[in-house]
Amino acid sequence: MSRRVLSALAMAALGACSSTVELDINGHVPELEVLDEGTLELLRGARERLEAGDMRGARDRYASLAEAHPEDPWMATLAQEARFLGLEEGSDALSVNLRRSYREAAEAEPSPLRFLLAARAEPDAYAALYLAERALELDFAYAWGHYARAHALARLGETEEGRRAVERAVALEPRNLPAWWLLAWLRSHAGEQERAIETWSAWLEVAREDPRVSQEAISSAECDLGVLLVRAKRHEEAASLLGAASRDAGGRADSVLAAATVELGELEEALASVRSARERDPDSLLYVVQEALLLERRAPNSREAVAAWREVYERSEGLTDLSALLQRARAEAHLSSIKRDSSEQGADD
Repeated sequence: MSRRVLSALAMAALGACSSTVELDINGHVPELEVLDEGTLELLRGARERLEAGDMRGARDRYASLAEAHPEDPWMATLAQEARFLGLEEGSDALSVNLRRSYREAAEAEPSPLRFLLAARAEPDAYAALYLAERALELDFAYAWGHYARAHALARLGETEEGRRAVERAVALEPRNLPAWWLLAWLRSHAGEQERAIETWSAWLEVAREDPRVSQEAISSAECDLGVLLVRAKRHEEAASLLGAASRDAGGRADSVLAAATVELGELEEALASVRSARERDPDSLLYVVQEALLLERRAPNSREAVAAWREVYERSEGLTDLSALLQRARAEAHLSSIKRDSSEQGADD
């Protein structure tokens, strides 16, 4: 998508706060869908309550929206998510019962929407796929059924078939932003770098102005787009995007920003960003590794670099996941190299 189209999209969204933008399969902007002020106010209030941690308030508002729009799949899914988020931590039995209630409702009174909700509530990907296909048996033109099927296929690793399913979903309903999000994700995982960048960019321009989209989803998309821009060596665009991006609690935006700024020659800025990421997620081993690499780049064999690699080595001790084992081996290799270089320098002296 061109900068001109994205600029026009942003201006249209800013100039019409009571509207959401409709995309077509090529990422153009054919028209605006107007939402009434009452609905917008409830949506904004629900999202504010959710982001403030007031799960009961968010649940009640989303439930009211779903009741007022009984045939709207997006409102129904928002209400469903709020119900699950409102469960107390560790309440596995309640979660199982809630999931079962969606399945039982769909079986008792079959409808595409009920099977959609049952599919979304199902943690087993094969069961979710079955339920999504039950929705499509009732209405093959049901865009959200194709989206649910695509989501289940993606969970099963069937990314090519999942992409075809989600492309059908957005073709049937171009306003379906959750389906567009999944399309962008599938394109990025299929290696379609430029198309994924275009799709993420278009999605973000629309989603930032839509109160149905959570801040968490926007932050995640900004990071995913930033990673793709870094891989495409579009470092200035990545730094600009992530410099203005909202900060997720896990520090991923800062980590990706560091990867972009170091390629622009801004090593100190990169170190500041990765240290911010570490503050946001002190338990992340990846951010410790990233800091160690940057410190070694700034001053090879420095005490700071050695200390950072030792921290990686010590923190990975006893961990059995593949990533931690690889980082431990990486730290060991760096420490051995630093020790060898130091010994050779001492011999020369």
